[in-house]
Amino acid sequence: MNSIKHLLITQIFKSIIIIFLSTIFLLNITFYLFSNDQFQKEIERQFDALYNMTAHLSMEDNLQTLEIYLEHYSHTNEVIIHFKNDDGVSVFSNDDEHLLQRFEEVYYEDILVGFIAVNFESSSLSKDMLYGFIGLNLLSFTLFALGVLILYNFLKKENTKIKNDLIHIGIEDSIFTYSEIRVIHEELISNRAQKDQQKNIYEAHIKSLAHDIKTPLSVLKIYADSLINDMLEPSKEILHEIQEEVGKISDLIPKFIEHDYNELPYDQDISIYISKFVKKYREIFDSKRISIETHIEPFNLNISDKDLERLIEHLMMNAFYYSKHHSKIKIIVDENMRKLVIEDHGIGMSAETIQMIMKTPYRAIEAMMMNEKGSGIGYQIIKEIIKRIGASIHIESEINQGTKVSVVFL
Repeated sequence: MNSIKHLLITQIFKSIIIIFLSTIFLLNITFYLFSNDQFQKEIERQFDALYNMTAHLSMEDNLQTLEIYLEHYSHTNEVIIHFKNDDGVSVFSNDDEHLLQRFEEVYYEDILVGFIAVNFESSSLSKDMLYGFIGLNLLSFTLFALGVLILYNFLKKENTKIKNDLIHIGIEDSIFTYSEIRVIHEELISNRAQKDQQKNIYEAHIKSLAHDIKTPLSVLKIYADSLINDMLEPSKEILHEIQEEVGKISDLIPKFIEHDYNELPYDQDISIYISKFVKKYREIFDSKRISIETHIEPFNLNISDKDLERLIEHLMMNAFYYSKHHSKIKIIVDENMRKLVIEDHGIGMSAETIQMIMKTPYRAIEAMMMNEKGSGIGYQIIKEIIKRIGASIHIESEINQGTKVSVVFL
């Protein structure tokens, strides 16, 4: 099982190290290519200067000055040089290990004056490039280590904050660092309150039924005691009364088993469920690039979870099925007007279609062309719920313009 600490530290560190090493690799390649290019250009420039000066001094037969110049140049620039005159006699060489094998002819105005070989690999310029390369990597790794330390301490603190937030989820009057966890906390508290209220209503419902069943049971007990103790004589009238009381009990029994939590109406904020519905089915609406615009106010309504779910689901999915791609669906919950409005910009309906769907299960040709699935009973279900909760429904629609459904609660 994954943990938040593992996610924040191990996984993030792994990603950062991969990114860092990839960045260092790219920087090194870039630095190498750029430095090597500059190094080669600088070597060519220095070699040209050395070549020209050597040719000039050789032409003047000033070998002593040439030797001093080459010695000074090799010492200053830390390079290995070997120069021979045109007869192949060595004039100057600091190549003690005999590394130089390739000589180039030295000309002064088309006159051969000697042969020269130079190795710049040990030069100060080459060392500067190497030191720069090493320095870049040392700086990078130092900054990386510092960044990792700072990031580790930050993630450690944030991990503590998240754990503290998680511990306080569900505890009243808690203060949270992260807004997302606070939202979860508020939803949990709200759901818990609604469930507690729903449970209380259900328990009250059971107590009411138990009270209703107690009266006929008491009557039956009285009759039974009286008959057992010969205080009453069995008669048709008494048996009819006993049968009537048993019938009352039989009528109450289904009420115990037919109702559950979801079917019992209670006072709840319908804006909470609507907001959850929009979040839950966001990807479905995104599949048609449909944007959802909401203006939802808190609004308490006495309705069961099952009726609320079916009402919102039918209205919203109708809007989805018959909306065009890249269109918009608007949801409004107006507390003052006690109204729920769902408006789409879909294929719309004619006045005749509106009349038909409110009377009987019906689907217009345009609806069947837009969406093959469907039985046409959606609005019949909506009508039943509207009637059960004492609300009213009004539909405004135009072909190819969209549909606006308004539910007004009493």
